[in-house]
Amino acid sequence: MMNILILIPFLITIPISAINRKLGYIAEAISSVIFLTYSIFDSNQITTPFIIISSIVWLLTSVFSIEYDKYGKWLSPLYATTILGMVIILQSTNYIEFLAGWEIMTIPAYIAIGLVRKEPRPAFIFMAFGELSTALLLAAFVIASIEGITYTYLSSPLPLILATFGFMIKMGITPFMISEWLPIAHGTAPSNLSSILSATMTLMGVYGIFRITYLTLNIPLPFSLLIIGIGAFSVFFGALYAYVNESIKGILAFSTIENNGAILTAIGIYMFSKQMGFQSIETISLYTIIIYAFAHSIAKGGLFLSSGLQESQSISFTEKIRDKAYTLGLVLLTSSMAGLLPNLGGIASWLLLENLFMTSFALHSLLSSIFIVAGFIIAMGEGFATALLVRYISYLSLFRNNINKIKNILSIPILLSGIIIITLGITLPYFIYPYKTNIPQYGMLFNSVIITQYDNNVFGGISPLYVFILIAAFSTITYITFGKPKIRKSKIWNNGVNDQEEYTAFAIPNNIRLMLRKLLKPEGETYIPSYGLDVFWEYMYKIAKSLRTFGRKFGRTLINSSILWYITYIIIILIITLLIIIS
Repeated sequence: MMNILILIPFLITIPISAINRKLGYIAEAISSVIFLTYSIFDSNQITTPFIIISSIVWLLTSVFSIEYDKYGKWLSPLYATTILGMVIILQSTNYIEFLAGWEIMTIPAYIAIGLVRKEPRPAFIFMAFGELSTALLLAAFVIASIEGITYTYLSSPLPLILATFGFMIKMGITPFMISEWLPIAHGTAPSNLSSILSATMTLMGVYGIFRITYLTLNIPLPFSLLIIGIGAFSVFFGALYAYVNESIKGILAFSTIENNGAILTAIGIYMFSKQMGFQSIETISLYTIIIYAFAHSIAKGGLFLSSGLQESQSISFTEKIRDKAYTLGLVLLTSSMAGLLPNLGGIASWLLLENLFMTSFALHSLLSSIFIVAGFIIAMGEGFATALLVRYISYLSLFRNNINKIKNILSIPILLSGIIIITLGITLPYFIYPYKTNIPQYGMLFNSVIITQYDNNVFGGISPLYVFILIAAFSTITYITFGKPKIRKSKIWNNGVNDQEEYTAFAIPNNIRLMLRKLLKPEGETYIPSYGLDVFWEYMYKIAKSLRTFGRKFGRTLINSSILWYITYIIIILIITLLIIIS
């Protein structure tokens, strides 16, 4: 049964938020600390990592919101109610509680987006896809409840298949990415709400898939391969659309799709290796999911907070903030999301690619090509991810500064997000990851090398701690030798014209826009949409028109108020019912 006591602090926070929004955010931060502390003593190993991740994001976002929220009295209680829904999901012990939490999480977020934006489209899009997700989950849970309403092992894979697609909708994964619903909805919400939507609401989808996967005894291999393929394409297209995007939050929202695609790929490998009996690969893919979830959620939460400090949501018109805490936090967060060591994101990216290529090596058959191609697609996506994050930090902080200082309560949560990410990068793998070794000849002692292995054969290895020590050592030596960097700025000579030119944020990905213009936009488009670019819209319109034509013909032919047809329907249903009863 659900632990009701842990819900009480989050329930109390809602009326406090309605009375005073600042006190409400303080109460939410305290509740998050209580939940984080509780997770340390929680015996449920499946939920513990997700509780820790969520609590950290909620704590930092709530502290940021104390000063940030200028949206009136309703955002704070709706924000608190959304978090309450997620707490219920993580504490649920049966399908009914999970579904209740899912709706409590979704509905307040829909209301908040609608109230803040005062335009119906983003809120309606968010709600439509949210309820489509709920419908699939309801169908999955009804079938699963045949074997018990509580979380029990499932002999049929059908609940897993239905639930996975339901959770994928919430994660914005391909093919649900084609509607751009996640960038539109998350990109129009206030930054503190966007932070918990992209960092923890999508994490609930990851948790849901992982929970059902863990319970399912027989997973069809074709389904696991499909999940790997969908995840790989989501990484590539999410990163591509993020790179060419002009909206700050649109960039981060598509980046969320890219990260969720990577996690989904790891889940697909977990499903596949579980059925194939590849024990070491199954174990490594499990820890890949956990490490990737930590890396994505904490870093993405901090990055969305940074977007809230901008008045314009176009990256070409951003104000460059050079506050030291803010800049350092952004450097750490973007370098992690770019997959650079020794940050946690770099370790997660390495583990994912190692999993794919190691599984290919273990199979040594025609199926190996699927994992190799998926690895190549993800690697290309990671390249775009690195470029988009360099673009993001350059035009928000590193280029010309317009703002020299921001309030500490706004910059500290961003800095802490970055510090947590780098700290976890050099500690978390050593605490939880099972495969470690030494390489004494290179000075890598005390099991500081984490390795991937199959059938007791080492496949690859890295040492985040060693990388961190080398970077720190060489940076210190360079600073002692040459001192503080001396930068001389000079005005650009522009043929005697006073206007100063700079390489704009729009210009950086323009070569990609030109090379992939057939992919990025349908024929006839004369402008670049602000949220994203999607060739699939062209085919969405064609499918919609075809369905409308089919529906009109079907209705006129078969549903035309003819008594003959209705009698026919009743007879057919009666025959089908009798066949089901007899069987």
